[in-house]
Amino acid sequence: MKSESDKILSMLEEGTISAEEAQELLDAVEDSPPPPYAMDPDSSRPDMDQVRSAWRVPFNISVIVTAISGSLLWRSRRASGLAKPLLRLFLLPVTIVAGIAALFIYISKDGPWLHLRVQEESGSRFAMSLPFPLHLLRGALRFAQSQVADQDAQEKIDAAADFLEAVETADIQDPLTIDVRENGESVQIYLG
Repeated sequence: MKSESDKILSMLEEGTISAEEAQELLDAVEDSPPPPYAMDPDSSRPDMDQVRSAWRVPFNISVIVTAISGSLLWRSRRASGLAKPLLRLFLLPVTIVAGIAALFIYISKDGPWLHLRVQEESGSRFAMSLPFPLHLLRGALRFAQSQVADQDAQEKIDAAADFLEAVETADIQDPLTIDVRENGESVQIYLG
């Protein structure tokens, strides 16, 4: 709101508008409600301990899916005809993916979490929290760096990996906060 008032006053100083028009515009600015995308990063900061405790939900779901699909896979050996290979074709990947997901979630439960909030100009909101295993991501970046021949790309990957290592080893009590606002939309990212 203050920037709009400053613009009106500068227009008055330049002589673009009259004093009466400036007063009408200032009154209109004061009476207008704040934009719906004005999220205050300090007052709406997520409780990262509560966010981190959410790892149990996807872990339990992954374990249950692994147990059910593994049990069905074990029972499918008694099936006959075309059902046996079809059941195995479907159940084996489900069991493997769910097991890997459970392992991944368990390994990354104590690591930093990424909490993302998006608010569109229309006022609709979206929020998501997920584990952010920096050590795995850093390892993937180092592997990608060894596969890239371009020196400029290798330097950028190295800088990103160094940044992730610095974030992972830093003893930060508050989460790293990134707040971007543009064209009536707001994106807030918390890492910690």
